[in-house]
Amino acid sequence: MKFLMLLRKELRESMPWLLLAAIVVFAISGLLLRELARSDHRLTWRHSQLVAGQTVSPYLLTQDSALIGPIALLFTASLGLGLVLGVRHFWIPDFTRTWPFLLHRSVARSTVLASKLVAATIGLFVSLGTVWIALYWYASQPELFSVPAPVRIFIDGWIYIVLGLMVYLATALTALSRARWYTTKIFALAFATLVLFGAIFQSTVLWAFVIIVAGTVILLLQIIETFLKREY
Repeated sequence: MKFLMLLRKELRESMPWLLLAAIVVFAISGLLLRELARSDHRLTWRHSQLVAGQTVSPYLLTQDSALIGPIALLFTASLGLGLVLGVRHFWIPDFTRTWPFLLHRSVARSTVLASKLVAATIGLFVSLGTVWIALYWYASQPELFSVPAPVRIFIDGWIYIVLGLMVYLATALTALSRARWYTTKIFALAFATLVLFGAIFQSTVLWAFVIIVAGTVILLLQIIETFLKREY
């Protein structure tokens, strides 16, 4: 019961940021896809005018997925949302000095931490994940786009959302660290950056997923140990 109350509290406080990220990605990507659908119809009409045996430019026959632009926006929004939620959940209590009030009530520290982590996970996956599913469905309509959205780009979108969660964990660990900025306090963000680039430049989804999971587990274990042992 206490966990659910804390979870609702964290989700309520995070809701403005979750809605803002979802609305921005959906609105901009929706407008972009709508314009691309119109240009795709014009391109399809040009294909229908070709004559048998006519020499065709290779450029005319190649076309990127309509989700190239939206997935770049999703990537940016995911990282930004992870950073904002990390600041909201772990930096703000430091700035306002409300950690003692929150932790010295009749609730275990592990429950407080779990409510924040679960709220961030639900928020990222529901807000951006729902939008991404809707965008992929729209881009897969054959009557709108001559080139269907590939499954790989759909998977890549979910990988970017998980990367946003990893940024959230790195931001949280940085906030919990008692070290100075010029020593090891920034190590968590630097580690997340290395994992991010390592995953993006992988040629296979499997290796990218393995790298992200390993980085997320390392950050999560460090957060649990630091949060449970830290003096507030």
